[in-house]
Amino acid sequence: MIKMERTYGCFRAQVLRNGKQIGTMDGVYVTQWFVKNKYRFTGTFNRFFTDEPEYRRPGESFDIVLLDKHIIVKNAFIEWIREQSGSGTFNAEKIESCI
Repeated sequence: MIKMERTYGCFRAQVLRNGKQIGTMDGVYVTQWFVKNKYRFTGTFNRFFTDEPEYRRPGESFDIVLLDKHIIVKNAFIEWIREQSGSGTFNAEKIESCI
């Protein structure tokens, strides 16, 4: 059984790696799915801004902080990213509250 549970959205989010902010993402949307007795977290973003270009590639993992929702998306793994605009998709390990 596949069931979409929740969707979170944020205009601007912080991107952390090892507890250090390395950039921001604009237009972040995260969807929580319940698939085969496990939760899955997938998401998209419209732009990824960072001063270090080696982080703007598929295969990198980050923590994404949705400040206005008080949510941290842990270990967001970038699946693909469009080079020109910086938009892309990710899968995450879990979601935590940061209240």
